[in-house]
Amino acid sequence: MAAKGKLTLVRESEASGRTSQVFAEVKAALGMPYVSLLYKAYAAYPKFLDLHWQAFKPVVETQEFFDLAGRLRAEAYTRMHNYFRLPDLCAQLTEESFSPGAQHELTRLIETLHASNAPVLLLAAAALQAFDKPIGRERKTHPAQAPSMFAMPIAAEEERAPASTRKIYEEMKRGMELPVLNLDYRAMGRWPDFLRDYWQVLRPISESPVYRESCQGLRESAAALAEEIPVQVSLTVAQLQDAGMKDEDVAAVVRITEMFTKSLASLVMNIALAKIGLEGGSSADSVRTPQTVAPPMRVA
Repeated sequence: MAAKGKLTLVRESEASGRTSQVFAEVKAALGMPYVSLLYKAYAAYPKFLDLHWQAFKPVVETQEFFDLAGRLRAEAYTRMHNYFRLPDLCAQLTEESFSPGAQHELTRLIETLHASNAPVLLLAAAALQAFDKPIGRERKTHPAQAPSMFAMPIAAEEERAPASTRKIYEEMKRGMELPVLNLDYRAMGRWPDFLRDYWQVLRPISESPVYRESCQGLRESAAALAEEIPVQVSLTVAQLQDAGMKDEDVAAVVRITEMFTKSLASLVMNIALAKIGLEGGSSADSVRTPQTVAPPMRVA
């Protein structure tokens, strides 16, 4: 991070050499047409980006990794569905005269985002623990079923979005304490009416104690599942220092990883909200208190 509170990101168009190669490999391994913010932030420290990917690439090449990420995704969906009363956002789209084609495209976008964020959350949680000690355990693995490359989301960028959309963007950044607005929200900004309806639902939920507890619970699950990755990863702070990284750079990547573990847990929850809303919402009588939900199962 260049300055306190400011996140330095390396754009794909700015990447070269080994950084560009890692970006391409990360996208291919995760089946994503874009580089996640986590890796753009890591790229500000190219030595760490290289060391991190050398350590974690064998993990991402296993189907077991994606199965673990699927458990995180399912837990976020269950928490959001069971703890909160969510309206039928699809019905609101119909009332606002969204065309069937626009509804289909929006639904496909949310499905894409719902699939793509949990693996990155799991990687961040695993990296955070790996700073302290080796994690994971060697066991039989299966090659990852090559993820289909999602279509690149079209975003309504802040500088070109209508004033009403920019206002929501700013509210989102302040309310969720985001230094940079995720592509997910900017992609939703292509449909200003939906973004408005979505934020009207998400904003009060994101301010509630139950939501904060749910995000914390998801982070704890990510940490537990990170212990179960099927390849042992050793990338401690001491190893990074021995590899020639400066102490201040090591401290910076630890802070970045902590920040993204927190923000990605919220993002996975928030996209689950959008998915449930487009599926018809959650009925009032299905909403339960957090104490009634069983803890996530650990992988045998």
